[in-house]
Amino acid sequence: MLELYGRGVSNGIAIGKLSFYSNPQNNIPKYTVRDTETELKRYRQAVKMAKQHLQTLYDEACKHVTKNESVIFQTHIMILEDNKFVETVETCIENMHMNAEYAVKNTAEKLAEIFHSLEDDYLRQRYSDIIDAANTVLEILMPQKEEKLSYDNTPVIIAANELLPSETISFQHENLIGFVTNKGSKNSHTAILARTMGLPSVIQVKESLSSYDGMEAIIDGQNGRVIIAPDHKTLTQYKVKQKVYLKKQQKLKNQLGLPSVTKNGQKIILSATLSSLESIGNAKNNDAEGIGVFKTDYLFTNRSAPPTEEEQFEVYSTVLKSFSNSEVVICPANLNSENNINYLDIPKETNPAIGYRGVRVLLGNNEFFMTQLRALYRASQYGNLSILLPMVNNIEEIEYVRRTIADVKLELKSKGQKYSEDVKIGALINTPASAVISDDICRVSDFVAIGTSSLTQYTLAMDRENQKLEYFYEPYHKAVLRLIKFVCDNAHKKNKTVMVCGELASDVYMTPLFLAMGIDKLSVVPSKLLDVKSAVRDTDTTNAESIISKFL
Repeated sequence: MLELYGRGVSNGIAIGKLSFYSNPQNNIPKYTVRDTETELKRYRQAVKMAKQHLQTLYDEACKHVTKNESVIFQTHIMILEDNKFVETVETCIENMHMNAEYAVKNTAEKLAEIFHSLEDDYLRQRYSDIIDAANTVLEILMPQKEEKLSYDNTPVIIAANELLPSETISFQHENLIGFVTNKGSKNSHTAILARTMGLPSVIQVKESLSSYDGMEAIIDGQNGRVIIAPDHKTLTQYKVKQKVYLKKQQKLKNQLGLPSVTKNGQKIILSATLSSLESIGNAKNNDAEGIGVFKTDYLFTNRSAPPTEEEQFEVYSTVLKSFSNSEVVICPANLNSENNINYLDIPKETNPAIGYRGVRVLLGNNEFFMTQLRALYRASQYGNLSILLPMVNNIEEIEYVRRTIADVKLELKSKGQKYSEDVKIGALINTPASAVISDDICRVSDFVAIGTSSLTQYTLAMDRENQKLEYFYEPYHKAVLRLIKFVCDNAHKKNKTVMVCGELASDVYMTPLFLAMGIDKLSVVPSKLLDVKSAVRDTDTTNAESIISKFL
Protein backbone atom coordinates (compact mmCIF):
# COMPACT_ATOMS: atom_id res chain seq x y z
CA MET A 1 0.00 0.00 0.00
CA LEU A 2 1.29 3.45 -0.97
CA GLU A 3 -0.10 6.79 0.20
CA LEU A 4 0.24 9.93 -1.95
CA TYR A 5 -0.86 13.42 -1.03
CA GLY A 6 -2.05 16.39 -3.05
CA ARG A 7 -4.80 18.97 -2.86
CA GLY A 8 -8.44 17.97 -2.79
CA VAL A 9 -10.56 20.15 -5.09
CA SER A 10 -13.76 18.11 -5.32
CA ASN A 11 -15.08 16.27 -2.30
CA GLY A 12 -16.04 12.62 -2.09
CA ILE A 13 -14.43 9.20 -2.00
CA ALA A 14 -13.71 7.14 -5.11
CA ILE A 15 -12.62 3.49 -5.04
CA GLY A 16 -11.64 1.88 -8.33
CA LYS A 17 -8.99 1.12 -10.93
CA LEU A 18 -6.49 3.84 -11.84
CA SER A 19 -6.31 4.51 -15.59
CA PHE A 20 -3.48 6.78 -16.74
CA TYR A 21 -4.19 9.20 -19.58
CA SER A 22 -1.44 10.86 -21.64
CA ASN A 23 -2.27 13.84 -23.85
CA PRO A 24 -1.17 12.93 -27.41
CA GLN A 25 -0.39 16.61 -28.24
CA ASN A 26 2.73 16.85 -26.09
CA ASN A 27 5.23 16.30 -28.95
CA ILE A 28 4.70 18.68 -31.85
CA PRO A 29 7.22 18.61 -34.73
CA LYS A 30 8.83 21.79 -36.06
CA TYR A 31 9.86 22.17 -39.69
CA THR A 32 10.19 24.87 -42.36
CA VAL A 33 7.46 25.32 -44.98
CA ARG A 34 7.99 26.99 -48.34
CA ASP A 35 4.40 27.27 -49.54
CA THR A 36 3.10 29.55 -46.78
CA GLU A 37 -0.20 30.25 -48.59
CA THR A 38 -1.11 26.56 -48.54
CA GLU A 39 -0.04 26.31 -44.90
CA LEU A 40 -2.22 29.32 -43.99
CA LYS A 41 -5.21 27.72 -45.70
CA ARG A 42 -4.50 24.51 -43.79
CA TYR A 43 -4.41 26.42 -40.50
CA ARG A 44 -7.62 28.35 -41.22
CA GLN A 45 -9.48 25.19 -42.22
CA ALA A 46 -8.32 23.50 -39.01
CA VAL A 47 -9.59 26.45 -36.95
CA LYS A 48 -12.96 26.27 -38.70
CA MET A 49 -13.27 22.56 -37.91
CA ALA A 50 -12.04 23.13 -34.34
CA LYS A 51 -14.77 25.70 -33.71
CA GLN A 52 -17.39 23.26 -34.95
CA HIS A 53 -15.97 20.59 -32.63
CA LEU A 54 -15.99 23.00 -29.66
CA GLN A 55 -19.63 23.85 -30.33
CA THR A 56 -20.38 20.11 -30.24
CA LEU A 57 -18.50 19.83 -26.93
CA TYR A 58 -20.55 22.74 -25.57
CA ASP A 59 -23.79 21.01 -26.55
CA GLU A 60 -22.56 17.77 -24.93
CA ALA A 61 -21.47 19.56 -21.76
CA CYS A 62 -24.90 21.17 -21.42
CA LYS A 63 -26.36 17.67 -21.05
CA HIS A 64 -24.24 17.00 -17.96
CA VAL A 65 -23.59 20.39 -16.34
CA THR A 66 -25.20 23.84 -16.42
CA LYS A 67 -24.75 26.29 -19.29
CA ASN A 68 -22.61 28.47 -17.04
CA GLU A 69 -20.14 25.62 -16.56
CA SER A 70 -20.38 24.64 -20.23
CA VAL A 71 -19.63 28.15 -21.48
CA ILE A 72 -15.88 27.38 -21.23
CA PHE A 73 -16.08 25.74 -24.67
CA GLN A 74 -17.56 28.89 -26.17
CA THR A 75 -14.69 30.76 -24.48
CA HIS A 76 -12.31 28.45 -26.37
CA ILE A 77 -13.97 29.49 -29.62
CA MET A 78 -13.41 33.14 -28.68
CA ILE A 79 -9.72 32.38 -28.01
CA LEU A 80 -9.34 30.92 -31.51
CA GLU A 81 -11.03 34.03 -32.95
CA ASP A 82 -8.93 36.44 -30.88
CA ASN A 83 -7.08 38.89 -33.15
CA LYS A 84 -3.85 38.65 -31.16
CA PHE A 85 -3.86 34.85 -31.32
CA VAL A 86 -4.70 34.70 -35.03
CA GLU A 87 -2.21 37.42 -36.01
CA THR A 88 0.63 35.78 -34.08
CA VAL A 89 0.02 32.33 -35.58
CA GLU A 90 -0.27 33.67 -39.12
CA THR A 91 2.86 35.81 -38.69
CA CYS A 92 4.78 32.72 -37.58
CA ILE A 93 3.66 30.91 -40.73
CA GLU A 94 4.10 33.79 -43.21
CA ASN A 95 7.26 35.46 -41.93
CA MET A 96 9.04 32.67 -40.10
CA HIS A 97 7.89 29.81 -42.38
CA MET A 98 6.81 27.67 -39.42
CA ASN A 99 4.55 24.70 -39.98
CA ALA A 100 1.00 25.37 -38.74
CA GLU A 101 1.20 22.85 -35.87
CA TYR A 102 4.28 24.43 -34.35
CA ALA A 103 3.00 27.97 -34.97
CA VAL A 104 -0.19 27.20 -33.03
CA LYS A 105 1.70 25.48 -30.20
CA ASN A 106 4.32 28.23 -29.99
CA THR A 107 1.71 31.02 -29.91
CA ALA A 108 -0.46 29.27 -27.33
CA GLU A 109 2.45 28.59 -25.00
CA LYS A 110 3.67 32.20 -25.11
CA LEU A 111 0.21 33.64 -24.47
CA ALA A 112 -0.48 31.05 -21.78
CA GLU A 113 2.78 31.91 -20.03
CA ILE A 114 1.67 35.53 -19.74
CA PHE A 115 -1.51 34.44 -17.94
CA HIS A 116 0.34 31.91 -15.81
CA SER A 117 2.63 34.65 -14.46
CA LEU A 118 -0.24 36.86 -13.28
CA GLU A 119 -0.84 37.34 -9.56
CA ASP A 120 -4.63 37.07 -9.72
CA ASP A 121 -5.43 33.39 -9.14
CA TYR A 122 -8.56 33.36 -11.30
CA LEU A 123 -6.79 34.90 -14.30
CA ARG A 124 -3.67 32.81 -13.73
CA GLN A 125 -5.67 29.61 -14.19
CA ARG A 126 -6.99 30.75 -17.57
CA TYR A 127 -3.67 29.67 -19.11
CA SER A 128 -5.05 26.15 -19.43
CA ASP A 129 -7.95 27.46 -21.56
CA ILE A 130 -5.49 28.82 -24.13
CA ILE A 131 -3.62 25.51 -24.26
CA ASP A 132 -6.86 23.55 -24.49
CA ALA A 133 -8.22 25.70 -27.32
CA ALA A 134 -4.94 25.32 -29.21
CA ASN A 135 -4.96 21.54 -28.69
CA THR A 136 -8.33 21.34 -30.41
CA VAL A 137 -6.71 22.81 -33.53
CA LEU A 138 -3.63 20.59 -33.18
CA GLU A 139 -5.76 17.45 -33.04
CA ILE A 140 -7.14 18.40 -36.47
CA LEU A 141 -3.81 19.47 -37.96
CA MET A 142 -2.08 16.25 -36.93
CA PRO A 143 -4.70 13.62 -36.06
CA GLN A 144 -3.38 10.76 -33.99
CA LYS A 145 -4.80 7.50 -32.94
CA GLU A 146 -7.16 8.36 -30.10
CA GLU A 147 -6.19 6.81 -26.82
CA LYS A 148 -9.18 4.86 -25.58
CA LEU A 149 -9.60 4.39 -21.88
CA SER A 150 -10.75 0.93 -20.94
CA TYR A 151 -13.58 0.89 -18.42
CA ASP A 152 -14.37 -2.86 -18.64
CA ASN A 153 -17.58 -2.25 -16.66
CA THR A 154 -15.51 -1.44 -13.57
CA PRO A 155 -15.18 1.90 -11.72
CA VAL A 156 -12.31 3.95 -13.19
CA ILE A 157 -10.28 6.82 -11.74
CA ILE A 158 -8.59 8.92 -14.44
CA ALA A 159 -4.97 9.76 -13.61
CA ALA A 160 -2.95 12.28 -15.64
CA ASN A 161 -0.19 14.81 -15.47
CA GLU A 162 -2.79 17.48 -16.22
CA LEU A 163 -6.32 17.46 -17.59
CA LEU A 164 -7.85 20.14 -19.76
CA PRO A 165 -11.59 20.97 -19.75
CA SER A 166 -12.26 19.35 -23.14
CA GLU A 167 -10.59 16.15 -21.93
CA THR A 168 -12.51 16.19 -18.66
CA ILE A 169 -15.90 16.48 -20.34
CA SER A 170 -14.97 13.90 -23.02
CA PHE A 171 -14.44 11.25 -20.34
CA GLN A 172 -18.16 11.17 -19.53
CA HIS A 173 -18.95 7.57 -18.66
CA GLU A 174 -21.13 5.89 -16.06
CA ASN A 175 -18.09 4.08 -14.64
CA LEU A 176 -15.92 7.22 -14.36
CA ILE A 177 -15.69 7.95 -10.62
CA GLY A 178 -12.84 10.43 -10.08
CA PHE A 179 -9.73 12.31 -11.18
CA VAL A 180 -6.16 12.60 -9.86
CA THR A 181 -3.47 14.79 -11.48
CA ASN A 182 0.03 16.12 -10.91
CA LYS A 183 -0.86 19.67 -11.94
CA GLY A 184 -3.90 21.87 -11.68
CA SER A 185 -5.61 24.46 -9.48
CA LYS A 186 -8.79 24.57 -7.42
CA ASN A 187 -9.97 27.45 -9.64
CA SER A 188 -9.24 25.76 -12.97
CA HIS A 189 -12.17 24.93 -15.22
CA THR A 190 -11.28 21.26 -14.90
CA ALA A 191 -11.69 21.45 -11.12
CA ILE A 192 -14.95 23.35 -11.54
CA LEU A 193 -16.23 20.70 -13.96
CA ALA A 194 -15.21 17.91 -11.56
CA ARG A 195 -17.13 19.56 -8.72
CA THR A 196 -20.14 20.18 -10.94
CA MET A 197 -20.09 16.56 -12.12
CA GLY A 198 -19.85 15.46 -8.48
CA LEU A 199 -16.63 13.50 -9.01
CA PRO A 200 -13.89 13.36 -6.31
CA SER A 201 -10.70 15.02 -7.51
CA VAL A 202 -7.17 15.44 -6.15
CA ILE A 203 -4.56 17.64 -7.85
CA GLN A 204 -0.91 18.60 -7.30
CA VAL A 205 0.25 15.07 -6.45
CA LYS A 206 4.06 15.25 -6.65
CA GLU A 207 4.82 11.63 -7.54
CA SER A 208 4.51 10.40 -11.14
CA LEU A 209 1.21 8.57 -11.65
CA SER A 210 1.93 6.67 -14.88
CA SER A 211 3.55 3.70 -13.12
CA TYR A 212 0.35 2.99 -11.19
CA ASP A 213 -1.78 2.47 -14.29
CA GLY A 214 -4.28 -0.36 -13.78
CA MET A 215 -3.83 -0.58 -10.01
CA GLU A 216 -6.63 -0.30 -7.49
CA ALA A 217 -6.77 3.09 -5.78
CA ILE A 218 -8.73 5.25 -3.38
CA ILE A 219 -9.21 8.99 -3.79
CA ASP A 220 -10.16 11.09 -0.78
CA GLY A 221 -11.20 14.38 -2.39
CA GLN A 222 -11.70 16.18 0.89
CA ASN A 223 -8.32 15.43 2.45
CA GLY A 224 -6.27 15.30 -0.78
CA ARG A 225 -5.24 11.70 -0.17
CA VAL A 226 -4.55 9.04 -2.82
CA ILE A 227 -3.99 5.45 -1.73
CA ILE A 228 -2.50 3.01 -4.24
CA ALA A 229 -3.12 -0.73 -3.75
CA PRO A 230 -4.92 -0.30 -0.40
CA ASP A 231 -4.80 -3.18 2.09
CA HIS A 232 -7.98 -4.89 3.25
CA LYS A 233 -8.28 -2.84 6.45
CA THR A 234 -7.89 0.51 4.67
CA LEU A 235 -10.27 -0.53 1.91
CA THR A 236 -12.92 -1.52 4.46
CA GLN A 237 -12.50 1.73 6.37
CA TYR A 238 -12.91 3.82 3.23
CA LYS A 239 -15.97 1.90 2.08
CA VAL A 240 -17.59 2.82 5.39
CA LYS A 241 -16.48 6.47 4.98
CA GLN A 242 -17.88 6.44 1.46
CA LYS A 243 -21.28 5.28 2.69
CA VAL A 244 -21.32 7.97 5.38
CA TYR A 245 -20.34 10.65 2.85
CA LEU A 246 -22.98 9.55 0.33
CA LYS A 247 -25.61 9.53 3.06
CA LYS A 248 -24.63 13.07 4.03
CA GLN A 249 -24.73 14.20 0.39
CA GLN A 250 -28.20 12.74 0.00
CA LYS A 251 -29.29 14.63 3.12
CA LEU A 252 -27.91 17.84 1.59
CA LYS A 253 -29.71 17.18 -1.70
CA ASN A 254 -32.90 16.73 0.29
CA GLN A 255 -32.49 20.37 1.39
CA LEU A 256 -33.10 21.56 -2.18
CA GLY A 257 -36.31 23.56 -2.34
CA LEU A 258 -36.74 23.69 1.44
CA PRO A 259 -36.88 27.07 3.22
CA SER A 260 -33.91 28.36 5.22
CA VAL A 261 -35.78 28.30 8.51
CA THR A 262 -34.72 27.12 11.98
CA LYS A 263 -36.62 24.54 14.01
CA ASN A 264 -38.41 27.33 15.86
CA GLY A 265 -39.35 29.21 12.67
CA GLN A 266 -36.60 31.86 12.38
CA LYS A 267 -35.90 32.80 8.75
CA ILE A 268 -32.50 33.75 7.31
CA ILE A 269 -31.60 34.49 3.68
CA LEU A 270 -28.83 32.33 2.23
CA SER A 271 -27.28 34.07 -0.76
CA ALA A 272 -24.13 33.34 -2.74
CA THR A 273 -20.71 34.96 -2.87
CA LEU A 274 -19.43 35.02 -6.45
CA SER A 275 -16.17 36.15 -8.03
CA SER A 276 -17.11 35.62 -11.68
CA LEU A 277 -20.04 34.88 -13.97
CA GLU A 278 -19.01 31.23 -14.23
CA SER A 279 -20.21 30.50 -10.69
CA ILE A 280 -23.81 31.61 -11.29
CA GLY A 281 -24.97 28.13 -12.32
CA ASN A 282 -23.40 26.55 -9.24
CA ALA A 283 -25.17 29.11 -7.03
CA LYS A 284 -28.54 28.38 -8.63
CA ASN A 285 -28.03 24.62 -8.38
CA ASN A 286 -27.44 24.99 -4.65
CA ASP A 287 -30.56 27.06 -3.91
CA ALA A 288 -28.96 30.50 -3.55
CA GLU A 289 -31.58 33.07 -2.58
CA GLY A 290 -29.88 35.80 -4.56
CA ILE A 291 -26.30 37.04 -4.69
CA GLY A 292 -24.94 38.36 -1.42
CA VAL A 293 -21.67 39.67 -2.86
CA PHE A 294 -20.63 39.75 -6.51
CA LYS A 295 -16.97 40.79 -6.58
CA THR A 296 -16.01 42.85 -9.62
CA ASP A 297 -12.23 42.99 -9.03
CA TYR A 298 -11.48 40.42 -11.75
CA LEU A 299 -12.85 42.77 -14.41
CA PHE A 300 -10.16 45.36 -13.73
CA THR A 301 -6.98 43.44 -13.00
CA ASN A 302 -4.12 42.50 -15.34
CA ARG A 303 -5.13 44.61 -18.30
CA SER A 304 -3.67 47.72 -19.91
CA ALA A 305 -6.92 49.71 -19.76
CA PRO A 306 -10.07 49.46 -17.65
CA PRO A 307 -13.10 47.67 -19.09
CA THR A 308 -15.43 49.99 -20.96
CA GLU A 309 -18.82 50.98 -19.63
CA GLU A 310 -20.43 48.63 -22.16
CA GLU A 311 -18.27 45.68 -21.08
CA GLN A 312 -19.22 46.26 -17.46
CA PHE A 313 -22.88 46.80 -18.34
CA GLU A 314 -23.04 43.40 -20.04
CA VAL A 315 -21.57 41.65 -16.99
CA TYR A 316 -23.81 43.39 -14.45
CA SER A 317 -26.90 42.87 -16.62
CA THR A 318 -26.14 39.15 -16.88
CA VAL A 319 -25.79 38.85 -13.10
CA LEU A 320 -29.03 40.73 -12.42
CA LYS A 321 -31.03 38.82 -15.04
CA SER A 322 -29.83 35.51 -13.59
CA PHE A 323 -31.43 36.36 -10.23
CA SER A 324 -34.11 38.78 -11.44
CA ASN A 325 -36.48 37.96 -8.56
CA SER A 326 -33.89 38.22 -5.77
CA GLU A 327 -31.53 40.84 -4.40
CA VAL A 328 -28.16 41.04 -6.13
CA VAL A 329 -25.44 42.87 -4.22
CA ILE A 330 -22.54 44.04 -6.38
CA CYS A 331 -19.33 45.32 -4.83
CA PRO A 332 -17.45 47.96 -6.86
CA ALA A 333 -13.77 47.35 -7.56
CA ASN A 334 -11.84 46.75 -4.34
CA LEU A 335 -8.37 47.45 -5.69
CA ASN A 336 -4.92 48.07 -4.19
CA SER A 337 -1.27 48.17 -5.28
CA GLU A 338 -1.02 44.36 -5.25
CA ASN A 339 -3.39 44.25 -8.25
CA ASN A 340 -0.83 45.91 -10.57
CA ILE A 341 -3.33 48.39 -12.01
CA ASN A 342 -1.20 50.37 -14.47
CA TYR A 343 -4.01 52.65 -15.64
CA LEU A 344 -4.74 54.01 -12.12
CA ASP A 345 -2.49 56.04 -9.85
CA ILE A 346 -2.00 53.40 -7.15
CA PRO A 347 1.54 53.68 -5.80
CA LYS A 348 3.53 50.67 -4.65
CA GLU A 349 3.23 50.24 -0.89
CA THR A 350 5.09 48.38 1.83
CA ASN A 351 1.80 47.21 3.35
CA PRO A 352 -1.05 47.35 0.80
CA ALA A 353 -3.48 45.71 3.27
CA ILE A 354 -3.66 48.95 5.25
CA GLY A 355 -2.92 51.34 2.41
CA TYR A 356 -4.59 52.94 -0.58
CA ARG A 357 -7.42 50.53 -1.34
CA GLY A 358 -11.18 49.97 -1.44
CA VAL A 359 -13.42 53.03 -1.45
CA ARG A 360 -10.31 55.20 -1.02
CA VAL A 361 -9.17 54.29 -4.55
CA LEU A 362 -12.67 54.78 -5.96
CA LEU A 363 -13.03 58.26 -4.50
CA GLY A 364 -9.54 59.17 -5.68
CA ASN A 365 -10.33 58.17 -9.28
CA ASN A 366 -13.64 59.87 -9.93
CA GLU A 367 -14.14 59.16 -13.65
CA PHE A 368 -13.09 55.52 -13.20
CA PHE A 369 -15.67 55.18 -10.40
CA MET A 370 -18.39 57.03 -12.32
CA THR A 371 -17.95 54.70 -15.28
CA GLN A 372 -18.61 51.70 -13.04
CA LEU A 373 -21.58 53.44 -11.40
CA ARG A 374 -23.10 54.31 -14.79
CA ALA A 375 -22.81 50.67 -15.88
CA LEU A 376 -24.31 49.48 -12.58
CA TYR A 377 -27.27 51.88 -12.70
CA ARG A 378 -27.97 51.14 -16.36
CA ALA A 379 -28.04 47.43 -15.49
CA SER A 380 -30.25 48.05 -12.44
CA GLN A 381 -33.40 48.01 -14.62
CA TYR A 382 -32.95 44.24 -15.04
CA GLY A 383 -33.24 43.22 -11.39
CA ASN A 384 -33.03 44.15 -7.73
CA LEU A 385 -29.60 45.78 -7.44
CA SER A 386 -27.82 46.82 -4.26
CA ILE A 387 -24.32 48.32 -4.23
CA LEU A 388 -21.86 47.44 -1.46
CA LEU A 389 -19.06 49.97 -0.87
CA PRO A 390 -15.77 48.27 0.04
CA MET A 391 -13.71 49.15 3.13
CA VAL A 392 -15.76 52.07 4.42
CA ASN A 393 -14.30 53.77 7.50
CA ASN A 394 -16.45 56.88 7.99
CA ILE A 395 -19.80 58.36 7.03
CA GLU A 396 -18.20 61.10 4.90
CA GLU A 397 -17.12 58.44 2.38
CA ILE A 398 -20.70 57.20 2.03
CA GLU A 399 -22.08 60.73 1.71
CA TYR A 400 -19.50 61.52 -0.99
CA VAL A 401 -20.50 58.37 -2.90
CA ARG A 402 -24.17 59.35 -2.70
CA ARG A 403 -23.37 62.76 -4.21
CA THR A 404 -21.43 61.01 -6.99
CA ILE A 405 -24.39 58.71 -7.61
CA ALA A 406 -26.71 61.72 -7.85
CA ASP A 407 -24.44 63.13 -10.60
CA VAL A 408 -24.46 59.78 -12.41
CA LYS A 409 -28.26 59.58 -12.31
CA LEU A 410 -28.58 63.13 -13.68
CA GLU A 411 -26.22 62.22 -16.51
CA LEU A 412 -28.16 59.05 -17.36
CA LYS A 413 -31.47 60.93 -17.23
CA SER A 414 -30.15 63.62 -19.59
CA LYS A 415 -29.25 60.87 -22.09
CA GLY A 416 -32.63 59.18 -21.74
CA GLN A 417 -31.10 56.00 -20.32
CA LYS A 418 -33.24 53.91 -18.01
CA TYR A 419 -32.26 52.93 -14.47
CA SER A 420 -33.94 51.87 -11.22
CA GLU A 421 -34.63 54.38 -8.45
CA ASP A 422 -34.67 51.58 -5.86
CA VAL A 423 -30.93 50.78 -5.71
CA LYS A 424 -29.78 50.36 -2.10
CA ILE A 425 -26.35 51.55 -0.96
CA GLY A 426 -24.59 49.47 1.70
CA ALA A 427 -21.31 49.64 3.57
CA LEU A 428 -18.85 46.79 4.00
CA ILE A 429 -17.76 46.67 7.64
CA ASN A 430 -14.35 45.04 7.61
CA THR A 431 -12.21 47.17 9.91
CA PRO A 432 -12.47 47.67 13.70
CA ALA A 433 -12.96 51.41 13.05
CA SER A 434 -16.05 50.89 10.90
CA ALA A 435 -17.43 48.36 13.38
CA VAL A 436 -17.04 50.75 16.30
CA ILE A 437 -18.90 53.56 14.47
CA SER A 438 -21.39 51.21 12.82
CA ASP A 439 -24.25 53.12 14.49
CA ASP A 440 -23.26 56.23 12.50
CA ILE A 441 -22.66 54.21 9.32
CA CYS A 442 -26.12 52.64 9.61
CA ARG A 443 -27.60 56.15 9.69
CA VAL A 444 -26.39 56.95 6.18
CA SER A 445 -26.44 53.50 4.53
CA ASP A 446 -29.36 51.30 3.57
CA PHE A 447 -27.74 48.10 4.88
CA VAL A 448 -24.42 46.82 6.18
CA ALA A 449 -22.36 43.73 5.40
CA ILE A 450 -19.66 42.36 7.70
CA GLY A 451 -16.57 41.08 5.89
CA THR A 452 -15.39 38.53 8.45
CA SER A 453 -12.08 37.60 6.78
CA SER A 454 -10.74 41.16 6.64
CA LEU A 455 -12.29 42.08 10.00
CA THR A 456 -10.44 39.16 11.61
CA GLN A 457 -7.17 40.13 9.95
CA TYR A 458 -7.37 43.78 10.98
CA THR A 459 -8.66 43.08 14.49
CA LEU A 460 -5.92 40.56 15.25
CA ALA A 461 -3.27 42.53 13.30
CA MET A 462 -2.36 39.34 11.44
CA ASP A 463 -1.93 38.68 7.74
CA ARG A 464 -4.17 35.64 7.17
CA GLU A 465 -1.91 34.49 4.30
CA ASN A 466 1.26 34.49 6.43
CA GLN A 467 2.04 30.83 7.13
CA LYS A 468 4.15 31.73 10.18
CA LEU A 469 1.06 33.25 11.80
CA GLU A 470 -1.20 30.31 11.02
CA TYR A 471 -0.93 28.93 14.57
CA PHE A 472 -1.89 32.31 16.07
CA TYR A 473 -4.65 33.18 13.59
CA GLU A 474 -7.94 32.61 15.42
CA PRO A 475 -11.07 33.18 13.31
CA TYR A 476 -13.29 32.51 16.35
CA HIS A 477 -11.51 35.09 18.51
CA LYS A 478 -13.93 36.71 20.97
CA ALA A 479 -12.86 40.19 19.90
CA VAL A 480 -13.99 39.48 16.33
CA LEU A 481 -17.25 37.83 17.37
CA ARG A 482 -18.09 40.65 19.77
CA LEU A 483 -17.52 43.20 17.03
CA ILE A 484 -19.87 41.25 14.74
CA LYS A 485 -22.58 41.26 17.44
CA PHE A 486 -21.97 44.95 18.11
CA VAL A 487 -22.51 45.79 14.43
CA CYS A 488 -25.60 43.56 14.25
CA ASP A 489 -27.17 45.25 17.29
CA ASN A 490 -26.43 48.73 15.92
CA ALA A 491 -27.93 47.85 12.54
CA HIS A 492 -31.13 46.50 14.02
CA LYS A 493 -31.53 49.54 16.27
CA LYS A 494 -31.57 51.60 13.06
CA ASN A 495 -33.91 49.08 11.36
CA LYS A 496 -31.24 48.18 8.83
CA THR A 497 -30.49 44.67 7.58
CA VAL A 498 -27.12 43.10 8.30
CA MET A 499 -25.37 40.49 6.18
CA VAL A 500 -22.33 38.39 7.07
CA CYS A 501 -19.89 37.47 4.30
CA GLY A 502 -16.33 36.17 4.20
CA GLU A 503 -15.06 32.79 5.41
CA LEU A 504 -17.14 32.63 8.60
CA ALA A 505 -20.38 32.94 6.63
CA SER A 506 -19.70 29.52 5.06
CA ASP A 507 -18.57 27.95 8.35
CA VAL A 508 -21.38 25.75 9.70
CA TYR A 509 -19.82 25.90 13.18
CA MET A 510 -20.71 29.61 13.24
CA THR A 511 -24.24 29.27 11.81
CA PRO A 512 -26.01 28.85 15.20
CA LEU A 513 -24.25 31.97 16.55
CA PHE A 514 -25.22 34.10 13.56
CA LEU A 515 -28.80 32.92 13.87
CA ALA A 516 -28.83 33.70 17.60
CA MET A 517 -27.45 37.19 16.87
CA GLY A 518 -30.31 37.78 14.45
CA ILE A 519 -28.18 38.16 11.31
CA ASP A 520 -30.57 38.75 8.39
CA LYS A 521 -28.51 37.26 5.58
CA LEU A 522 -25.43 35.10 4.99
CA SER A 523 -23.42 35.32 1.78
CA VAL A 524 -22.00 31.82 1.28
CA VAL A 525 -19.72 30.24 -1.32
CA PRO A 526 -21.97 28.15 -3.61
CA SER A 527 -20.43 24.79 -2.65
CA LYS A 528 -21.36 25.37 1.01
CA LEU A 529 -24.91 26.66 0.57
CA LEU A 530 -26.65 23.36 1.26
CA ASP A 531 -24.33 22.62 4.21
CA VAL A 532 -25.28 25.95 5.77
CA LYS A 533 -28.96 25.43 4.99
CA SER A 534 -28.82 22.06 6.73
CA ALA A 535 -27.18 23.71 9.76
CA VAL A 536 -29.90 26.38 9.79
CA ARG A 537 -32.69 23.81 9.72
CA ASP A 538 -31.01 21.81 12.51
CA THR A 539 -30.76 24.85 14.81
CA ASP A 540 -33.21 25.98 17.49
CA THR A 541 -32.72 29.60 18.56
CA THR A 542 -35.43 29.69 21.19
CA ASN A 543 -32.74 30.31 23.80
CA ALA A 544 -30.57 32.65 21.72
CA GLU A 545 -28.75 34.16 24.70
CA SER A 546 -27.53 30.71 25.76
CA ILE A 547 -26.06 30.10 22.28
CA ILE A 548 -24.36 33.50 22.26
CA SER A 549 -22.86 32.99 25.72
CA LYS A 550 -21.09 29.82 24.54
CA PHE A 551 -19.16 31.84 21.95
CA LEU A 552 -18.73 35.21 23.62
